[in-house]
Amino acid sequence: MLDHAAHILVRQLEANDAGDYRNIRLAALKNEPDAFGSTYDAESARTTEEFAQRLATSTAFGAYGDGQIVGLGGFKREAGAKDGHKAFVWGIYVDASWRGRGVASALMAAIIGSARESVEQLTLAVVRGNESALGLYRKFGFRIYGIEPRALKTSMGYVDEVLMSLIFERT
Repeated sequence: MLDHAAHILVRQLEANDAGDYRNIRLAALKNEPDAFGSTYDAESARTTEEFAQRLATSTAFGAYGDGQIVGLGGFKREAGAKDGHKAFVWGIYVDASWRGRGVASALMAAIIGSARESVEQLTLAVVRGNESALGLYRKFGFRIYGIEPRALKTSMGYVDEVLMSLIFERT
């Protein structure tokens, strides 16, 4: 998918993109440490091969601008017999210098387009107070279904997460 206005290419990441995936994931954790469930220290200890293995069990999209990865997002389908109709959206991040150019929207459109083919529902969690993320998800039809109190323990203390879902209506 190409966004001509911003010159962004969004494509699904493959095992040979593990280096790009690792780089943008580490940038996300370093630059926005309180927005994600993992930490820079934990993830930076993982090898590129471990990141490649993750790509085999999840669907991830990278946004590329000027030949470099500038954004990331993905989803992972639940594996259970009774929850396999759902997938969880994870890791939405756009490099600060590329924000405001439609990169996050392009990533979300790719995620939703791909997920719609294999699941009936997407869920996600976003730190309470992250209004730009909440606005993005609402724009794509996600609705709040709850709040998880003290979902993450960060360097600043506990933060709640807003739980959202998008149900694909079948015709």
